[in-house]
Amino acid sequence: MKNSIRQFHKGQGLVEYGLLLLLIAFVTGLALNIAGVSMQDLYSQAISGLRGESSECNPLARAGSEWDSPDINFWRGGITQQAGGYEVCPLCGGLLPGLSGSDYELDLSGVQVASTNPTWNGYGITFRAENGNKGLNGYMFEVEKVNKNNPTRIYFSKWVNGTQIKPYIKMYYLPADIDWNNPPDMRVKVEGDTFTAYMDGQQVLQGKDKTYTEGSAGVFANAGTQLNFSNFLAGSLNCEEAQ
Repeated sequence: MKNSIRQFHKGQGLVEYGLLLLLIAFVTGLALNIAGVSMQDLYSQAISGLRGESSECNPLARAGSEWDSPDINFWRGGITQQAGGYEVCPLCGGLLPGLSGSDYELDLSGVQVASTNPTWNGYGITFRAENGNKGLNGYMFEVEKVNKNNPTRIYFSKWVNGTQIKPYIKMYYLPADIDWNNPPDMRVKVEGDTFTAYMDGQQVLQGKDKTYTEGSAGVFANAGTQLNFSNFLAGSLNCEEAQ
């Protein structure tokens, strides 16, 4: 009989302890919801932490169905979503909506280039940019071929009110074995006043400028090119270090 009473009290104590934990969890969750903190977000962050992941590795923005496209001055169209990727018509482009940062990494993958004219073929990754009242303002990493007899050149340029400013910030000619129609995946690292471009993980160009300190990022095509790509995203500089 004594053992039964002890087991009863022990079981009752566990039930009371469990109810107390539930009450604490409920009050904590209520307080977090009032403060605007999502329990689902906390759960996701906790799981990511247990897996050794970091919330900083989540993309800041990625390509979707919506783009902020200029409709004045030099550029005349936007980016359309296609099956398996995106299409940029000649003299078209767009910026990722909702992105306005200073330092980030940009990744452009699955690029395919179709020449629509024999001259001024090319495309660019825009960063720290905005579509102003008078045109595009910001920077661009450009891959360009003036005509079939000229080598492919890459350079960082600055745009002010829709006009490309010369001389360029930095320019370099790519080796002839680069496949123009199916170029390597590209990454642009934007940190402080320094911009670094990579192709298939190899650094190919670096430049410096202090004019623009923050803004969005996007993709643009030259007058002689129809551009297709599979994905474009902006990520935190700390992502690789956190992994």
